[in-house]
Amino acid sequence: MNELYIGLLRASSPLVMVLDRDGRILLWNHACSILSGYSFDEVRNREAWALLAPRENADETKKAFHRVLRGESPPRVDGYMVTKSGERRWIGWSHEVTTGEDGSVELVVVIGTDRTDAKQAEDALRVSEAKFAGIVGVAADAIISIDEKQNIVIYNEGAERTFGWRADEVLGRSVDVLIPARFRKEHHKHVEKFAEESQKARRAHRPEILGLRKNGEEFPCDAAISKVHVDGVRLYTVVLRDITEQRRRERDQQFLADLGAALGTSLDYAETVGMVAELSVQYFADCCIIDVREDDSDVRPYRRWKVVHADPTKAALAKALEQVKFDRKRPYVAGSALETRTPVLVTDVTEEHLRQFAQNEDHERLLRELAPTSYIAVPLVAHGDQLGAMILVRTATKRGYDAADIRVAEALAYRAAHSIESAKLYRRARRATEARDDILRVVAHDLRNPLNAAALAAELLLRGEPGVDDPVALRQNIGTTVIRSIARANRLIEDLMDVSRIRAGQLPMEPAPTSSQELIEEVLDTFGPMATAARISLLADAENGLPPVFADRVRIFQVFSNLVGNAIKFTPGGGSIRVGGCRKGDYVRFWVADTGRGISQEDLPRVFEQFWQARRGDRSSAGLGLSIAKGIVQAHRGSIWVESTLGAGSTFSFTIPCAVVERDESVESFRAPRAAAHTTS
Repeated sequence: MNELYIGLLRASSPLVMVLDRDGRILLWNHACSILSGYSFDEVRNREAWALLAPRENADETKKAFHRVLRGESPPRVDGYMVTKSGERRWIGWSHEVTTGEDGSVELVVVIGTDRTDAKQAEDALRVSEAKFAGIVGVAADAIISIDEKQNIVIYNEGAERTFGWRADEVLGRSVDVLIPARFRKEHHKHVEKFAEESQKARRAHRPEILGLRKNGEEFPCDAAISKVHVDGVRLYTVVLRDITEQRRRERDQQFLADLGAALGTSLDYAETVGMVAELSVQYFADCCIIDVREDDSDVRPYRRWKVVHADPTKAALAKALEQVKFDRKRPYVAGSALETRTPVLVTDVTEEHLRQFAQNEDHERLLRELAPTSYIAVPLVAHGDQLGAMILVRTATKRGYDAADIRVAEALAYRAAHSIESAKLYRRARRATEARDDILRVVAHDLRNPLNAAALAAELLLRGEPGVDDPVALRQNIGTTVIRSIARANRLIEDLMDVSRIRAGQLPMEPAPTSSQELIEEVLDTFGPMATAARISLLADAENGLPPVFADRVRIFQVFSNLVGNAIKFTPGGGSIRVGGCRKGDYVRFWVADTGRGISQEDLPRVFEQFWQARRGDRSSAGLGLSIAKGIVQAHRGSIWVESTLGAGSTFSFTIPCAVVERDESVESFRAPRAAAHTTS
C-alpha cells in the first residue's frame, strides 16, 4: 500500500475505507470510526453494504459495488450511511481501484465526505420552494414575478386563468405582453421608480389598472407589487386580481340608480317609454326595442312603441324597425318571455334566429343590418298585469350577454314596468276626466239639438202657422220632426247607457244560435237603400256554408250597423262596401271592408276609444259607435280590430264563437260554446 493510502487512513477526514473485491472492509481510517461509532475491530472483514447501508438499500448498494468492479459505476455516488446508533448520515462517495497483473480489481478505495448538513439545508429549501410553488400555484389571484429587465420568471395558474396565456408561452418574455400598449412606457417608469424606493411593497394607486388578455381584451384589475433580492438578483412580484365583475356590478347598480331617478321625473306615457329605451342604450344595450300592449286595443296584440340604437348613425335603422307590423301567424321574438313571464337569454344569435323571428322579408333585412350577436327578451309586468316586452340587443361592439346580465335586465324591466304602469294610470285618469267632460259635452250639446228641434216643433204646433194651405200636412211634418228628434235623443241616451253598462261589465245579452248568413243578408237588406242613395255598391262577400254563431242577434246587428253606417259615411260616391264572413277555427270572422279614405297609422290605435271621431268637426254623432261595438264583441268573447291604408280604405273585422252542433238519433240541437258568456265580466 503506497504512502498516499497510508496518509488517508491516518487523516481525520475525509472518510476512507479499503475494500477487497468481495466488498469486505480491510481498512478504514479514524474518521470512519468517529462518524460511524464503530471501531475498526468491529468492522474488519465485514461486508460494507451489510454493515453501513440502510437495510432497504443494501441490495442496491451491493449491485453498485459490483458495477465498480466492472468499471461501470460513475466516479461519484451520494447515499445514506447508517451509524452504530442508527443515525443516518448523507455521504458523498468517490472511489479508486487497484488492479493485479491480470488487470482484475484487487482493492477498492472508497473516499467519502459527510454532506448531511448540506443535504438537510437543500431538503429544507426544496420543501420551502414546494410550499411556495404550491401556494402560488393554487392562488386564485394572478402572481407574476419579473426580473430587473422586467422579463417574466414566475407565472402561476391564477395568471393563466386571468390572462389566457400558458406559463410556457410567457416565461422569459417581457411583461409588456400583459399590459395594453398605451400603458407600457408608464409601467416601466413605475417599476424603475419603485426599485429606487426604500419600501418593500405597495399597492397600485392609479385610478384604474388595466391588464391585457391573450385575446386582446382589456380588463380592470387591482394590483400590489413587492421586491426582494435572491442570490444578488432583484425580483419584483405582482399579485393581481381581475375586478371585471366588481366593476360590472358597480356600473349595474349606478345604471339602475340613475334609471330610477330619471323615470321618476315624468308621468307622460310616451315620454316614459322613450326614456326607458334611451337610458338602456346608454349603458346596457346597443339597441333597445319596447313593445307595449295598448289600453283596450285589439288592433294588434302588441304594438312596437319604441326602438332606440346607441349609435346615432343607426337612427334610420331604428326608425324602420319601429314601423314593423306584427304578423299574428309568425313567431314573436319575445313570445316565450311573455308566455312564461321570465326573461329569455340568447347568447349567440344565429341566421336561424333571424329567419325565425322576421315578420317579413323587409324585417329580415333590417335584422341583418342590426347584426345582433346576443339579446335578452324580458316581459314588462307590474302588479301582475303584463304591459309588454323589452328586447335588449347587443352587437359586436360590446361583449355578449351572459347569465349575470339577466339580473340587471330583470331589475331594469321591473323599474320600467312600474314607471310605465304609473304613466298608464295617469293617462287613464286623465282620459277619465276627458270622458267625463265629453259626456257633459254630449249632454249639453248633442242631446240639446234634438230636444231643441222637438221644442221648436211643439211651439210651432201650439202657435199655428197662419196662411198655411194644408194644416194637416203641417201637423204631420211637425209630428215627424218630433218623433225623429225623440228617436235621436233616445238613441244617444241608449248609447250612453250602453257605455256605462260595458264599463261595469253588465251589458245585457241574450245569446242564442244565430245564422251567420242571415245576419249578413239582414245587414244588406237594411243598408242597401242607404248605400244606393249614396251611390255606393253594398256587396256580400261571405264563403258558403258559414256555421251559425252563438250570439245576441240584436247586439251583433248593432255592431254591423255601426260598422256599415261608418263605411257609408266615409266612402265617397262610386265606391264599394263588402260585408263578409269566413270560418276561423272555432270562430266566424265577419268583416266590413270599404274603399273610403282610410285611417292614418297614428289614429288606428284610437278608433275604438269612446268619443273619438275621425274628424273633430263632425258632430253628426257622439263618437260612441265603435267603442260600443268593441264592448259588444268582447262580451261575446270575440275580438275586433281594424286594418287600414290611408287613401285606400279600411277593413273592420270581428270574431264571434261558433255555436256547437250536437246530434243524436232523434234531434239536432245547438249549444253555447264553453268560452261564451251572457254578460261581460
